[in-house]
Amino acid sequence: MNTTPTRAKPPLRVLPVALAPRRVLLVGAGAAAAQKAKAVLESDCELTVIARAPCDPFFAGELPFPLLCREFRLEDVAGRDIVINATGDAALSHMLWASRKAQGYWLNCVDQPECCDFYFSATTRDHDLCVSVSTGGASPRYAQRIRDLVAACLPQRDAAFYEELRQHRHEQAARADEHGKVYLIGCGPGKREHLTLRALQCLQCLEVALIDALVGEEVVALLPRACRRINVSKRKGHQQFAQEEINAMMLEHVRAGRTVGRLKGGDPLVFGRVFEEAAFLLRHGIVPELVGGISSFLSGCLAGGIPPTLRDASAGALVVSAHLRETRFNDDWIPLLKDFPYTLIVLMAHSFAGKIEARARAHGISPGLPAAFVAQIDHPAQTTVIGTLGQLEEMARHCDKPAILVIGKAVAHALEMPHTGKRIVLPRPESCVESFFQK
Repeated sequence: MNTTPTRAKPPLRVLPVALAPRRVLLVGAGAAAAQKAKAVLESDCELTVIARAPCDPFFAGELPFPLLCREFRLEDVAGRDIVINATGDAALSHMLWASRKAQGYWLNCVDQPECCDFYFSATTRDHDLCVSVSTGGASPRYAQRIRDLVAACLPQRDAAFYEELRQHRHEQAARADEHGKVYLIGCGPGKREHLTLRALQCLQCLEVALIDALVGEEVVALLPRACRRINVSKRKGHQQFAQEEINAMMLEHVRAGRTVGRLKGGDPLVFGRVFEEAAFLLRHGIVPELVGGISSFLSGCLAGGIPPTLRDASAGALVVSAHLRETRFNDDWIPLLKDFPYTLIVLMAHSFAGKIEARARAHGISPGLPAAFVAQIDHPAQTTVIGTLGQLEEMARHCDKPAILVIGKAVAHALEMPHTGKRIVLPRPESCVESFFQK
């Protein structure tokens, strides 16, 4: 009887990654057999290996499965759900193919697709996350190449993250008629590597994202494809949604059972609206989770090489905002600069550079006090402009917003520090009698 398979091209059948544990027989103990054995063990299947002698180092030493060093016999397939021939013996493959239906097993023969009921995929695993790539047996090496590219794009996770996803899914199923979850997420200065791990975990659970203008594109790209993205940016003078509308949107989506993320640049507790939003949700019976982020005042100092708490130059740092509601200028902090022993970090100051310079002069504060704008943090156009308090308006012309303003003696030492991005140092005006800069 002719037992040679006659199919010219078998249909694509890939071994399911969610396959329940099966009894697997692997014939052979070479390099190809080692690859198959590892894949089977990762699937928690019961494995037995039969080979004349182990040829691959993987099979040396103590093994978590029985290795029978002898000739294969056809009766060895009895009771097996899956049989894998990794010997390269075509005659054995044909014999196994002919008996597979009567014996009730699935067959895979390495490099012989015509004798396969299924193909192994190139798989990358990270705890409960499994991504498989298959070329239908055409080119396992190409599948492995794609698998490695996918693996390089996947961020590292721990078991706790996947357990949280599982728990979140169970909670959603249990509260089909109840509300969802809201995360108020600090997304840092812009780059994805500056996200906290918790922020990254929450981003990838979202079904709806309400996104501020200062959230970086790299961060937005991490959202699930199915996540609905709503731009709620509120730049000065340009406001798409009022705060009341944003609150209402969060409440609407969370009451519909969705997982909602309110994405904010920097840290949500630093001059953000997190208090108004969290308090609003609490009043309506929703307990949001606050997720911290790296604030621009920290990342900006780091990018500009400015040590804000440098010993003998600054006893500490104070963070203020030059911008209040309705584009109102806040100058209450300017008198502090006179004989100020700390570093002052001013957010949202770029548009008010001229006013700050004029008010400081009116308060008799030295125009020679070192100052720096750090602009476009985490953006390709990131720029640090170093000058003096008396040059703020000119400094602002050399960079664009968003930017932080750093004022104090510690700024002078930035010239001795490494920095990232472009740096511009303005010549100090001759009118400055005092000089805080090192010669």
